[in-house]
Amino acid sequence: MFGYVVVDKPNILIKDYQTYRAYYCGVCKAIGKECGTLMRLTLNYDVVLLALLGHNYEHKEPVFATGHCIAHPVGRKIEYVDDNEILRKVADINVVLGYYKVYDDVVDEGKHRAILSSVRPYYKRAKKRVPDFDVAVRTGYEKLRRLEKTEESLSRLADAFGYMLSAAGDAVSDKCDKRLREFLFHIGRWIYCIDAFDDLQKDYLHNKKHPKKKNYNPFLRGVTDLDDTVKQEVAKTARVFLYDCVSRAVECYEKMTVEVSEGPLSNIVYRGLKSRTEFVLNGRGEEWQTKIRL
Repeated sequence: MFGYVVVDKPNILIKDYQTYRAYYCGVCKAIGKECGTLMRLTLNYDVVLLALLGHNYEHKEPVFATGHCIAHPVGRKIEYVDDNEILRKVADINVVLGYYKVYDDVVDEGKHRAILSSVRPYYKRAKKRVPDFDVAVRTGYEKLRRLEKTEESLSRLADAFGYMLSAAGDAVSDKCDKRLREFLFHIGRWIYCIDAFDDLQKDYLHNKKHPKKKNYNPFLRGVTDLDDTVKQEVAKTARVFLYDCVSRAVECYEKMTVEVSEGPLSNIVYRGLKSRTEFVLNGRGEEWQTKIRL
């Protein structure tokens, strides 16, 4: 996952934001305990959503503890969700997703080989604890690579990533149901699309510089010159697709029974997805701003 699923910070209650941060720190500590300190570097905000959903589906209220942050060992203590089985599952999910993301970079671009070797021992331990999820992610990335080689449409590629992410529901909770799988499926489609749009400029410049080693981006199908007019048309296409994913995710969410940590969860679903969509569509995403010398 890529770190796009976040709360809308300007429009979240302080208590709900503190809860959200406590989940984030709890996942970070769980990763360090279960998978090693190095793997904490793979943590992103997307998996915090899984931690929130897992606690809700297991009907488990979070227990809060206080301690020092490894990144800021000096200073006041932080509040975090105390270690539990759900956070340990999320830690394993995070490691498996992180490993295959790096592995995909190695296969596609030949980079990050050293990083892959470093994380492989942690991945091997994690996959033993979530074997079905590991198979789903491996199969999903293999399908994505095949679809990218044949330059398939955005919809088919996003569906492949969506199905892969939907498997996280079963990995995080034994009580996972159809609604949770469908919700994560649409979140996965949204993540794939927003990441592709965010990478648009970077991929275009890379492909001009390395025409024999192109990065496939569904928004660049048939595009020979990424001028302002083309960018506007691509943005229109991306907007329709992204908001369709958001609407469908909201529909699934509203069918769920949400009783645990409803505040941060609802903020993400009703506000966070939309605010991040606009942030990236308006050209303020991290990858959009990346400048690559030709």
